[in-house]
This record gives sequence, structure tokens and C-alpha cells, in this order.
Amino acid sequence: MGRNKKRIDVNMVKFDGMTASDKLTLISDYNQLFHYELSKIPYSEMVVLVNGKAEDIAEEHYRKEGFQVYRSRIKYGYRSIGVEFYWQEYKEKLSSLDRDLITLLKSIMSPNDFRDLAMIVQIKSGTPDLLLIKNDKISFVEVKFNHELVKPSTVEFFLKYGGRWPISIIRIIRKTNKSG
Repeated sequence: MGRNKKRIDVNMVKFDGMTASDKLTLISDYNQLFHYELSKIPYSEMVVLVNGKAEDIAEEHYRKEGFQVYRSRIKYGYRSIGVEFYWQEYKEKLSSLDRDLITLLKSIMSPNDFRDLAMIVQIKSGTPDLLLIKNDKISFVEVKFNHELVKPSTVEFFLKYGGRWPISIIRIIRKTNKSG
């Protein structure tokens, strides 16, 4: 019947003491800040006529552009790097492609950057859908379908790590081919 409601802990003493007007001002300020920061993330659109998952379409697009593309998952994805520092129980379950990715990332990143990246992607929330590698540089792409909203966690990832590793958003817009 829908998603589980996310529980947010707040300072109830502070917020109970606020007037409705103060709360509305705070929400307005948050919305303005969110959209301001969101506007800084490089954004592109891709119009397609084919059916399929947006992530699959974006993955194919970037491969055609010459990128190595990895999804945000543990097995067969870039979050597999976590077995080097945590998730030790999955080390034997990794595919040869996962091991190749770990070797590649270690070859193009300093040990500190590799460790930092592994720690960043430990929690799925906020990790962009795709990690791209081209010319020994990594970047991230968040994939959105049609009018899907960008989540605050994407903006948070951009604010924390966008200066270190580029992040962008691609919106896959599926058009229906109506012939009459």
C-alpha cells in the first residue's frame, strides 16, 4: 500500500516553540535553498521512443558515448567496492566484473580516494544511479524518468561530493509514437 513513511527526528522543543508563520518561513527557505542548489547540478534530457527502464536507456547511451558504466548496486555494480572495507561476507560472491572494477578504481584513484568513495556508497540512499569512467576520471549520473522528482538526497550528494567527483542529472523522456 505504498512506501514506508520515513521517520524524521527533530528537536521538538525548538519546533514546538515556533509559530506557524516561523515554520512556513523555514519551509519556504528550505524550498528556495533546495531549488537553488538543484539548479547548480548539470542537467540534460534525452527523448526516446523506446520502452524500457530509464536506467537501462541511460546506461546504453553512456556506453555509446565511450564511458564504462556501472550501476548503483553491490553485485554487478559500483557499490561492490564496499567489500574492501565492509561487507566482507560478500567478497566471494563478487563477479569477475566486480573485481575488475575494484582493480580499475584502485589504479586510477589514490588509496584515500578509493576508501572515501567506498565509505560514501555504503548507504544506498543518495548514491547516484550510475558511475561513469572515461579517461581515468569518474563521474556520477542520477537518472530520472519523465517527470520523476529529484530527491533531496541527490542534492545532498552533490553538495558533499560534487566538487570532488562530478555529478549530473539526465532525464529520460519517453514520447509515445502516435500514428493515426
